[in-house]
Amino acid sequence: MTEPSATLKRLFNLVKVVIVSAVVFGIVGLVFSIVWHPRVTTEYHSQALISLTKVRRQKVGQVNYVRYSNGSELTQLFSDTFKAPTTSKALRRELKKADLATELAQPGKITVHTSYNSGLIQINVTDDKRKTAIKAANLAATVAVKQFEKQYRLKNSRVLARATSADRRATTISRSELIMKFMFAGILLGFLWMFVRELWQRHVTSR
Repeated sequence: MTEPSATLKRLFNLVKVVIVSAVVFGIVGLVFSIVWHPRVTTEYHSQALISLTKVRRQKVGQVNYVRYSNGSELTQLFSDTFKAPTTSKALRRELKKADLATELAQPGKITVHTSYNSGLIQINVTDDKRKTAIKAANLAATVAVKQFEKQYRLKNSRVLARATSADRRATTISRSELIMKFMFAGILLGFLWMFVRELWQRHVTSR
């Protein structure tokens, strides 16, 4: 029988170390989840509603004509404008003025949601403080409308419903989620250990 190559040996050792590290850290995570009581995280979700609908009234002779547009053709354009760097910069500036910049510094706390064939746009804000979520939702909606009108000179966007409340949602880290996090940490440490060990062996060999 031929001897396995050095590359295969290294690969086998890597897999072995990674599996052992994952199992060991998984057991540690299991023990930790039993001893440690899961922490409940409370978040508040607030929402402001923007409308792109437009009603035009025109009188021709004795007849009044009403033209209605639900604005669905503009929702994607509005969403892209909201995500643009100019809007993000303007929003950060307004949040800073309102002393909300530090609370909402994490990405994903302020999002925009559009629905198919609808001119209604939701501005959603998530924060661990109720008042911050409500205030930021209204502020973000106002900035979004101003930036859209400023860029495209369109007057059919307006804040239809301001945020007045926030839904409270409590989330708890489950035991399985905690174990998976520990196992993932074990895998990363296993890779790191093999990488450092390989560098050290090459350093010793080259001396």
